[in-house]
Amino acid sequence: MTAPIRVAIVGGGCAGIATAWQISEFLALTKAQAETDRKAGKGNGDCTDFKITVYEQSWRLGGKGASGRDGSGRIREHGLHIWLGFYENAFAMMRHCYDEVRKAPWGPVCNDDKARQPLPHESFDDAFFPEPHIGVATKNRSGQWEAWSGMLPPMKGLPGTELDDRTNPFTLAGYLARCIGLSKALIHSVVAPPSGVSPKGSRSTLDESIELDFGFDAVRSPGVVIDRMAKLLRVGTLTTAAGVLQGATILENWLRERDPAPQFTSTVLAFIEALAAQTRRQLTDLVGIDEPLRRKTEIIDLIMTIVVGLYRDRVLFDSRGLDAINHIDCKDWLIKHGAMRSSVESPFVTGLYDLAFCYREGDRNKPALAAGQALRGALRMFFTYRGALFWRMRSGMGDTVFAPLYRVLKDRGVDFKFMHQLEDIRFVGEPLKGEPVHVASMRFETPGSAAGLAGFEPLDDAGCWYHERPAQFAQADTSSVTLNYDKEFDVVVFAMGIDDFRVICQRDKDGLFKKLKRWNEMQKHVKTVGTQAAQVWLDTSVEDLGWRRGSALVSALEHPFESWADMTHTFAAERAWRQQMGKEPDVDATRSVSYFVGLLSDAEIKAKNYNATEIEAMVRDNLQELLVKRVEPLWPDAFMRDDKGNLESTPLDHLVDEKGQLLGSEGLKAQHVQANFLGSDRYTLALPGSLEHRISPLDASVINMTIAGDWTECGFNEGCIEAAVMSGMLASHAICGFPALEDIVGYDHP
Repeated sequence: MTAPIRVAIVGGGCAGIATAWQISEFLALTKAQAETDRKAGKGNGDCTDFKITVYEQSWRLGGKGASGRDGSGRIREHGLHIWLGFYENAFAMMRHCYDEVRKAPWGPVCNDDKARQPLPHESFDDAFFPEPHIGVATKNRSGQWEAWSGMLPPMKGLPGTELDDRTNPFTLAGYLARCIGLSKALIHSVVAPPSGVSPKGSRSTLDESIELDFGFDAVRSPGVVIDRMAKLLRVGTLTTAAGVLQGATILENWLRERDPAPQFTSTVLAFIEALAAQTRRQLTDLVGIDEPLRRKTEIIDLIMTIVVGLYRDRVLFDSRGLDAINHIDCKDWLIKHGAMRSSVESPFVTGLYDLAFCYREGDRNKPALAAGQALRGALRMFFTYRGALFWRMRSGMGDTVFAPLYRVLKDRGVDFKFMHQLEDIRFVGEPLKGEPVHVASMRFETPGSAAGLAGFEPLDDAGCWYHERPAQFAQADTSSVTLNYDKEFDVVVFAMGIDDFRVICQRDKDGLFKKLKRWNEMQKHVKTVGTQAAQVWLDTSVEDLGWRRGSALVSALEHPFESWADMTHTFAAERAWRQQMGKEPDVDATRSVSYFVGLLSDAEIKAKNYNATEIEAMVRDNLQELLVKRVEPLWPDAFMRDDKGNLESTPLDHLVDEKGQLLGSEGLKAQHVQANFLGSDRYTLALPGSLEHRISPLDASVINMTIAGDWTECGFNEGCIEAAVMSGMLASHAICGFPALEDIVGYDHP
């Protein structure tokens, strides 16, 4: 039997773990098939073997998704983590993982054997639950902040389950048909009477004539139908909402029944431009009468602009798909194609930028998001989700995602080397001389000796990661471990963040960036941004604070924290940890938990000289300002004033410490704040003009190396869990050919 191929994965974040997961899946499948063949007399049972080792610089897995428990069981997160309903690849991995957890069994109620540590969750349905609510904040015409919230209905299917032709809508024509369908529904809700139901017999003569003249006829050429409709729209004949709706219906039918054809481009474009102009005219008049309708009309305007822009720029007929417009910022692209300025600056667009932290250098005055990726993200988010738009985790991301993945992968034979900090990479080979480039060696530094690391168990007795660095790694002494190609590893996967990868590669002065121009361009153009996060435990519910709209997930807030989520559901997991660990207090005053997240600009970081203590203190000051001055539009009942208008009470007076005791304003220091400003902690940006410089894990310019991370060219080029998992799947494919590219949902996508 041949020796196994030794795979070294550097980085235990989402991309690195996804790579390990896919290779171990391939290994299990091939071994099972080889054994089946052996029993059938078709072979001796041998197959290609892999030895996978994950080298992680921390004492826990997760990267930007890492979370741990402090001494009181409180969840300490890197930031706010919400899964979207289109994360098909990530959800599929977690469903399979929890299938194995349940079979083991490793769930919290299955721990009969005291020598076997449990996990916080037993099944996928215990770990994840749907969240249909979405909210955005905005200023009204009087300059006051207000929040708009809504609930998106559940869609067929569940993310991570098998897709079929009916439930896989990843085509631009399919997207546009859904866009027009949504526009029709919104237009109807705007122009219908308050009851929402138009009385029978109320249709106008114009409605009847439109139906007679332009009812969809399969015999008639679609180009002729749309051409005639466009002429009427251009001369202003269809000036009522009913006419606009009829035009939208024709376009929707055409998109659903035919793939767009280049020969109809000019005709269809004339039709869509005229339809969009008439729609804006109608909606502007309505908003002038009824300002609260503005939110709906902004969405309609944005959708019509997207349809116009995709036709005008011939994106539907470009082999690059949406990537053809990644050179321009999304807001600039919308304005270019006629969107009203109010729509472009609406909280819906701002929310897209805020959710992906899309501001150059973290500066709110420099919004920057590649148009193609912005549309891909928005279209997938709203039109391909299954089950619910958002999905929440019952506890921290470390508990819900990385603890079960670690336990299952370890059981599969994957080796984990914690506290291994990569310090040096050596590349050899001269491509200009015809010598292929390969990774020759890697040097890691570890605290203490390798023997001291061997017995380290990273999960506590409740199956959770530690928030603080374990005491056994507190010693100052370090040792070096050098791995050499063909001796300790055959293939390496660099799955750390782009900033860490850039720094390590730059230490080799004649290394990767000097040898290969494309890699040098990549490291110069792919950028990241700092973020800040805060978690607040209070002695009163969000309803008593003044938020009475149900589950909350709100973006487009003011700086420094642009997004807020009510995370009170995680308190049950914190309480369960305390019960299991025997640390339940006699009285716990906690009644709600809120998470906040926002940008941390490069200017702020530089002003503090990259000093972690000072930057964390700044984030805590930002949290205090938020609770005293900025959160009142969301929590109005938490602010009490005397007869002269002076504040007598704010949310600061409701703070609870880690022991469950009410401390009031003195409890600010007990709240969790996180400053993510260095290396892999920073968030990857999708800047205009940068995505074309990303390199795919399938790239073979370094013969024994691949990469993985949401900073790679992976088919969904934006910082998120799904991108990291897709990148890990591609890295696995580069190594062992599994999974097949067509099995990566949404990879080969317009």
